[in-house]
Amino acid sequence: MQFVFQILAVFALISCGVYARRRSLISAQGTSELARLTTDLLYPALIFTSTIRLSVADLRANALLPLLVMVIALVGLGLGLIAARFLGNIPRQTHRAFLFHCMINNYLFLPLPLVLFLFGDRGVALLVFSSVGFELIVWTLGVFLISGSTGSWRTQARSLFSPPFVTLIGSLSWVFIRDHFGIQFTGALEPITMTIVSVVRFLAEATVAASVIVAGSRFAVLKIQTMLSWRIWFVSLIRLVLVPLALIPLFQRMPLEDMARSILFIVAVMPSAMLSVLFSERYGGDSEFIAGGLLLTHLWAVVTVPLFLMWLL
Repeated sequence: MQFVFQILAVFALISCGVYARRRSLISAQGTSELARLTTDLLYPALIFTSTIRLSVADLRANALLPLLVMVIALVGLGLGLIAARFLGNIPRQTHRAFLFHCMINNYLFLPLPLVLFLFGDRGVALLVFSSVGFELIVWTLGVFLISGSTGSWRTQARSLFSPPFVTLIGSLSWVFIRDHFGIQFTGALEPITMTIVSVVRFLAEATVAASVIVAGSRFAVLKIQTMLSWRIWFVSLIRLVLVPLALIPLFQRMPLEDMARSILFIVAVMPSAMLSVLFSERYGGDSEFIAGGLLLTHLWAVVTVPLFLMWLL
């Protein structure tokens, strides 16, 4: 029931983006500009504030979690590559969008309140740490996939070393340096650092709202023919059913504590990522297919996710 309410909250936020687009409060160009602002400024702030809450002890004790969520992404990509053989003659952008949906799901925003409800703050810390694995996949392989393989190697390198990826590497490095040398900001430096962190946190809190408005803006111009396409339903089947079924036996046999295993189950059954729309707008993907797959997987997740979690948790 907690997840159902969370999905409803997502759709309520999406309706704001739909309203803004239909009332001409945001245009197609404005949607692209907001997507770029979110990926290059707001989302890095969210990565920073989430990562610096971790400690080296957290990283060492749960080192398998980021690796296993990377397995979630790679299994999805592998199933997508197999399924792509049956898609027929489609544009390259649509092919890449199909694979991106298979590979990247909603690994942080949707699971967060559910994990908090079930496991408290420690569960949230483990979820945030596990998301490091997805972030590495998203900002390397994900960027390369959605943007295509065209251009010089310098152009591709610039797209890979995007602000979110650089922020992730820098934040993890800071955690190691801070804990290794026991760095603490006290005395006159304490209010300064608290102010800086507060400013970054304010930016981070806008990430979800901005990304959902971008998604809603794309949904507002989504064609009904897109939603009826069998390829959209096919990618929903892979993302919501086949990927979890492929991973559940593996996770059940891994030497993990129960909470960590439950978090992996929760992440594995999630629908497509809101981030997919941001990527499509930012890096020139098939926004129509991305928006259709995002909407349909979230609609079906109201059914599939509670069924999986009743079985697994």
